[in-house]
Amino acid sequence: MRPIAPTTVSSYRAAMDRYILPALGKLPVRQVDAATLDAFYTQLRTEGGKNGRPLKASTVHEVHAVLSGALKQAVVWGWIGHNPAKQATAPSVQKADVQPPQAEDADRLLSAAMAEDPELGLFLRLAVMLGARRGELCALRWLDIDFDRGEVLIAGNVVRVPKEALVHKDTKTHAKRRVAVGAGTVEVLRARRVAQAKDALACGTTLAANAYMFSHVPDGSKPIDPDGISHRFLRLARRLGVNCRLHDLRHFMVTQLVAGGVDWRTVSGRAGHADGHMTLATYAHFQQAQDRQAAEFMESLLAPAATPDAR
Repeated sequence: MRPIAPTTVSSYRAAMDRYILPALGKLPVRQVDAATLDAFYTQLRTEGGKNGRPLKASTVHEVHAVLSGALKQAVVWGWIGHNPAKQATAPSVQKADVQPPQAEDADRLLSAAMAEDPELGLFLRLAVMLGARRGELCALRWLDIDFDRGEVLIAGNVVRVPKEALVHKDTKTHAKRRVAVGAGTVEVLRARRVAQAKDALACGTTLAANAYMFSHVPDGSKPIDPDGISHRFLRLARRLGVNCRLHDLRHFMVTQLVAGGVDWRTVSGRAGHADGHMTLATYAHFQQAQDRQAAEFMESLLAPAATPDAR
């Protein structure tokens, strides 16, 4: 069994402390049934939020997941005969629409960042080029860059756990991946590597052997905070009038490749999805251009065929 991610542990603990224990903590586990859980979920949905406001369906669904796992373990330990969470009805959660930025807006963001904040500019360029998650980019070390082959090894993920230091862990899928980059990006990476080394020397030190690409300490021994880079991006996007999240640059890469006719397997590999089915399910409605290419291809096959004479 894979260990639970630190961020998941933190969110589960928050659900327990904020919602589950105050409402159900004193109730014997054998008295918890589906009706009790359904009433609890209804209460959360109507007035379980801050100042008695409705709680989001996604939050209630997470509460249900925590309870379901706990009650499943209670069955294993023989405390109860069945898991009542299986009969309870958790609120459905609609999947958020993927809304990547327009190409011209992505270009504005990258151009402004490179001119005003080269570190942020490189971060955004890699977000677009690699389609990597922000934590994966924060975890990049210079040892992960193959300048000769033009490849980046995405091998880790930096996350912020509330009330704790930054945590370096595996990627979301627990798998490493090598992603190709173009010659222009390689040159930007080389320039950034030289600039970072000069900055280290100016501070009286040298870059660590395993220095992070994005770091706010002179020797590069510590990664930047993912939340910090998100805040810097949001300030830039708001100033430029672009309605875009940092994560949307990942969507931008996927949708542009899909529209450009790149096969799903390659797109899925670059994005670091567990399999191509997730990519297809999430981005299928962005394949209009690819579908048009398929139509034109079929038309070309039919063109030599005889057509009825107009009489």
